[in-house]
Amino acid sequence: MSRKKVGIIGVAGEGARFATGQAVKCRTLMNWFEKKYGADQVYLANIDSAKKHPVRVLGNMLRALKHCDNIIFMPGQNIEIFAPVVRALNVPFKRKIQYIVTGGDLAEVIKKRPSLKSSVASFDGTHVQAVKLRDELRSMGIERAEYLPNCRDYVPAAEVDHWKNEPLRLCTYSRVTKEKGILDAIEICKKANEKLGKRAFVLEVYGKMYDAFEPEFQAALAENKGLVTYCGVKKAQETVGVLRECFAILFPTYFECECFAGTALDAYSARIPIVANDWLYNSEAIRNGVDGFIYPFRDNDAAADMVVRLYHDRELYAAIQKGCEESMRRFSTDHVMEEFSKRLV
Repeated sequence: MSRKKVGIIGVAGEGARFATGQAVKCRTLMNWFEKKYGADQVYLANIDSAKKHPVRVLGNMLRALKHCDNIIFMPGQNIEIFAPVVRALNVPFKRKIQYIVTGGDLAEVIKKRPSLKSSVASFDGTHVQAVKLRDELRSMGIERAEYLPNCRDYVPAAEVDHWKNEPLRLCTYSRVTKEKGILDAIEICKKANEKLGKRAFVLEVYGKMYDAFEPEFQAALAENKGLVTYCGVKKAQETVGVLRECFAILFPTYFECECFAGTALDAYSARIPIVANDWLYNSEAIRNGVDGFIYPFRDNDAAADMVVRLYHDRELYAAIQKGCEESMRRFSTDHVMEEFSKRLV
């Protein structure tokens, strides 16, 4: 194996199982590094299925450490396992390791497992998606914690007349679990219709269905027949085209690990408003009234009011679209990663 500029230790693949924020981020960064340095300068040490194939995964990590000048470490889940292992494996190689964090629970994980702190603190950078999380980690002794926002590849805007056909399409675009607020989204759609006195909106639910939630979700579909449709998982390259046809994204999440959710970036990419619950770090990623809306925690009436306001006020809708364009540029992969790449040797 020839020398590589960048080795990425992470989870990547195709299909519904790899539709998580971590896997999407890993694929996005891998593509960017290949574009910048050449495909022959990037090595993916895939750590998928580590429990089933531990020897293979260890071999992948060792090859990355042995043959790559820079290591991008983005394990997603199971950091309490992977961080000490990668730290130990790196002892003879002494590579610079940049830990790119997805999700917002790293501080809580370290509090529950204090022994993990020394491994995380040993990395050359721990890059998190929220300023508040960065500051909390620094206060805990992770001195090299840095802010690195989530990012998406820039796509040009397109003109879409969202009012041409009613009912207008609202959507959710996330994991299909209770904690992502799917039932709240149904309630918001219903309330918006009630406030307008007509069936102005329907709701489309996109994303991977989680087994534990499916019976409850199927019951909600049956109860709201004609209002809500489950549309399954879309390929990453289909996301913008699908969302451009929607009026707005509802994001009523109260998922405990939420950070800079990719759903916000999906909204910016499609240039449609996101109406999001005031939960954890959402207010850092979404500028209320500029590129989307933040409503009080689980106040579905307030969320419905925002949807209705967008329905009536086309000038406001157009202003939000301009805000989405600005945010798309700020959080484009090129903009975010060009600055990050200055850390690499």
